[in-house]
Amino acid sequence: GKPNHDPEIAKLEQDVLERVNELGIGPLGFGGNTTALAVHAETMPTHIASLPVAVNIQCHSVRHRETVV
Repeated sequence: GKPNHDPEIAKLEQDVLERVNELGIGPLGFGGNTTALAVHAETMPTHIASLPVAVNIQCHSVRHRETVV
């Protein structure tokens, strides 16, 4: 993938990637410096009551977690 064409969103993507990798979780949660290879954000106009959010974390067979946002 490529960084978002909007410089503000591209900076957000980079900031999130750096913060995720600073957590030290690593591949499959075994520790390490690389937890995420990339972060991509897309924006579209939407009503605040229906703000969609998606997070994809590795393989479903390895990790399964649900939360209400």
